[in-house]
Parts: sequence; C-alpha cells; structure tokens
Amino acid sequence: MPLIDFRAARAQLRLADVLDLAGFTPTTRHGAQLRGPCPVHRSSRPASRSFAAHLDKGVWHCFRCGAGGNALDLWARVTQQPLYVAVIDLCTRLRQDVPWQSPRRAAPREKPTMPEP
Repeated sequence: MPLIDFRAARAQLRLADVLDLAGFTPTTRHGAQLRGPCPVHRSSRPASRSFAAHLDKGVWHCFRCGAGGNALDLWARVTQQPLYVAVIDLCTRLRQDVPWQSPRRAAPREKPTMPEP
C-alpha cells in the first residue's frame, strides 16, 4: 500500500474547504475564527457555539465533545473513516492530487575498509 505524505496533505488541504464539505454553518465569526454547531457530534441546536475553528491556524476544537485537530482530523471524524482513507476521499472530493510519499531508496552501503598496517 502506498504511503501518504501527511505533512504535504496538511499543507495543501484547507480547513475552510473541509468545513464547507462537512456542511458547517458558523453562527459567529471573529476574523479568522468561526464558532458554531459541531459537525463531529452533530449539535442539535443550530445556534450552538460549542465548535471553534481558526482558519489561519488550520485547527479546530469542540468544547462539548472534546474533539479537535487539523483539517484532516476533522474530515476523518465527520466521515468516520480512518485517516488514510479520509485523506484520499478528501483529495478526491476537492479534485486535488493525493500527496503520495516517494519511495525511499536506501543509500548504497560502502564496504568498510581495513586500515593499512
């Protein structure tokens, strides 16, 4: 199974796009910080402010269910998928390339040399 470059995925996938896909509608906005009902535990009150997302920092937290993290974590939680599958799904939905890790090639080992007597 090919490996995903999660660092590259976090850099390329924006929290705002994930919030849109999750159907998040903020109840308040203060600059780059959004508050509203939690898309993870599906707050029942539309005026809820238990969920906070900071778009510039790319992080989120729910003060009710305690969940938090970055855009990839949010999509994994909302879709109830393992992180690996969630990243592939998210990239597909946003029409972005999955950032696959390039295979690491082992550097050729040098033969140890014996010291000259």
